[in-house]
Amino acid sequence: MDRASTDGRRAQECTPVPEARNRRPRLVYVVPHLSETESQHFAHIPALLAALGKRIDVAAAVERGNPPARLAGVRLLLRVRGRGRLGRFLSTVRTVHHCARAGYRTYFLRYSTLFVTVLILTRPVYRHRILLWRSGTANVPVPGERTLWHQRLRRLLNRVTARSVDCLVTGPESMVPVMAGLCGVPRDRMRLLYNDIDAERFAPLAPEARGAARAKHGWGDDEFVLLYVHRLSHRRGVRLLVPLLTALRTTEEGPARNVRLIVVGDGPERSRLERAAADPALGGRMQVVGPVPNRDLPELYAAGDCLVMPSYEEGFPRVLLEAMASGTPVVTTDAGGSADVVGADYPYVAPVGDLDALIRHARAVKLLTPEERRVLGQRMRERARREFSPQRAAAMLEAIL
Repeated sequence: MDRASTDGRRAQECTPVPEARNRRPRLVYVVPHLSETESQHFAHIPALLAALGKRIDVAAAVERGNPPARLAGVRLLLRVRGRGRLGRFLSTVRTVHHCARAGYRTYFLRYSTLFVTVLILTRPVYRHRILLWRSGTANVPVPGERTLWHQRLRRLLNRVTARSVDCLVTGPESMVPVMAGLCGVPRDRMRLLYNDIDAERFAPLAPEARGAARAKHGWGDDEFVLLYVHRLSHRRGVRLLVPLLTALRTTEEGPARNVRLIVVGDGPERSRLERAAADPALGGRMQVVGPVPNRDLPELYAAGDCLVMPSYEEGFPRVLLEAMASGTPVVTTDAGGSADVVGADYPYVAPVGDLDALIRHARAVKLLTPEERRVLGQRMRERARREFSPQRAAAMLEAIL
């Protein structure tokens, strides 16, 4: 017998099922990857599942990683196993079969290409309902790469997949018409869902703890520490980081020694950034630290002075939510739904690709006093807690069901 099926059956049998709970909606939440060292944003999913489990009966299907034996709010926890494409395909089919036997026939997916393919192929047998999340355009050309045919193929596959599921879910508000147009999906099959942030895990540090964190990272108390935490790709605007740092260091007296740029993440532009960081012209003011497990990011955000996100394209960027919940001011472009996330009255939002505006906003945040940055960060934190809590996202997902 498949081990995933055995583990799932035990989890189900060990949990008493009151008759009243049987009438609650049931949902399989597909988790692309989950482990302690996860550097991607899937680490946020457990907080949402815990909130969702208070409203509906939740099963979780984890595609990759090393998830814990139990997840709060989850009644049935399954792992997709198998090696190679065929092995994982067959294991995914067995997982869907087990969920159907347990009475789960509605699925929510984000970035799970294999799983959604299996669901589309097996829907005539199990008659399940598929809710698919998509947000972001992914159509910015990368210099030096022949991506036109690849982009066209990806758009075609995205359109076919989006039109084959029961409901296309996206967010924030400005992305609803964008995704409907890109995917060719009627508006009555579109649903709005927010990303969420655990503001208990991402939170400001007390002054002494913040000072200790900065000392641990080698940052001086008088330094303005600018953070970049995202994928290191052209689409995320990383080629604007060096000219941005250079401009911030330029003063009438010469290069400023109190500005530091910390680059966190991985991707195709990493080697380019590492070479730039080693250039004596930057005076060692840029550090490329590579990917950092999401569990370690709260301290990093709270110890920094500002997050910069110079993206050319976005959907519903979680890095903004992480910084906001940490009480860290942000400078961002208006790519995708970024302006919706920070709010219409937030002053430090630049047009996509506008380096001068990014420099102007970053300088403005640098010139704020520490207390003014703290007040601005607290305002952003309150917005994150109010608008993007796991509880609110859980309520929105329940309403979609």
